[in-house]
Amino acid sequence: MAIFSVRSSSIPEHLLRLAAIIVLLGLVVVGFWKNSERNIERINARFGLSDETKTLSQVEQEQVQAFITAMRKTYGIEARVQVRQGALEPPEQDGKTLYLGLSLDGQFAVVVLPPLVERALGADFARSLADEHFPFHFGPGKSWRKGLILALDLIQGRLAALSGPQEPALHPNATQKDHP
Repeated sequence: MAIFSVRSSSIPEHLLRLAAIIVLLGLVVVGFWKNSERNIERINARFGLSDETKTLSQVEQEQVQAFITAMRKTYGIEARVQVRQGALEPPEQDGKTLYLGLSLDGQFAVVVLPPLVERALGADFARSLADEHFPFHFGPGKSWRKGLILALDLIQGRLAALSGPQEPALHPNATQKDHP
């Protein structure tokens, strides 16, 4: 136990060594905390993706999980993506869950947006994804996987455009030096 004792010849050296041990201990705690946060986020993202067909590639799964994580961190929206052969089972609508389900046998999609997101993106946005976007990507020679990734990018892009920084409009008679 003599290894862990703080031995020094003067009080300032003793305080410096003690402070170094405390800083080191603090760094270990912060590192553990950040690692735990990252692991929890990864588990939550995996929970949000249900690929029962096992047809999404690793890269596509990572893209879907990145979308799920971004929705949670940026907007507080729980995103669920489900890929099945048979009937889809959308979760109960709780006001904060975005659901995108694909039925490969029936070649159709179900898109359910939270009420605030639906109002922000427009009432027809979810319908256009389900009735126009995905039927096109289920068509011959098309890839529903690519359609899924494009739909997620479209949702994220539209939300980002709505929440992006708004530049104040310049009055026609104003000069640039009137506005910082």
